[in-house]
Amino acid sequence: MTQQPDLETVKADYLAFIQAGRACMLATTSPEGLPEASYAPCFYHQGSFYIFVSELASHTRNLLQNPHASLLLTESQPRNLFACKRATLQVLTQPLDRNSTLTEDILNQMQEHLGDTLALLKQLQDFHLIQLQPQKASYVTGFGKAFELQGQDLKEIAHIRPG
Repeated sequence: MTQQPDLETVKADYLAFIQAGRACMLATTSPEGLPEASYAPCFYHQGSFYIFVSELASHTRNLLQNPHASLLLTESQPRNLFACKRATLQVLTQPLDRNSTLTEDILNQMQEHLGDTLALLKQLQDFHLIQLQPQKASYVTGFGKAFELQGQDLKEIAHIRPG
């Protein structure tokens, strides 16, 4: 009989994993209803992810038209490609007002986390700060170690089992 994972430890590991992330894969939907995969640097802060993206990117246009998306965060160098640690999140998106103090605060924190390139990008008017609010998530840490997070602030966690 296998030992049940300590779900509080898994939740703490999940939170540390997503907070350490600096990039995510995005799944958005085009106006024609087609799926599009892309990439963006991201920043996690107080329960939400933030991306600062250009209107030249199709994912930005998609997110401005359709607030539903998915994020994928993976470990950068997994020991086993078949058991890569990863978090997949269903999110609702919302562009933030470029001139708000919240936007200025988030962008300053993003710059600390992601680097000084953001200082240049902040000057470009086609860039939008978009908040991605997680609705539910799955977190995989290895073979047979898959978990679902949901509920208020994703505080409910369950071990996913076959069948």
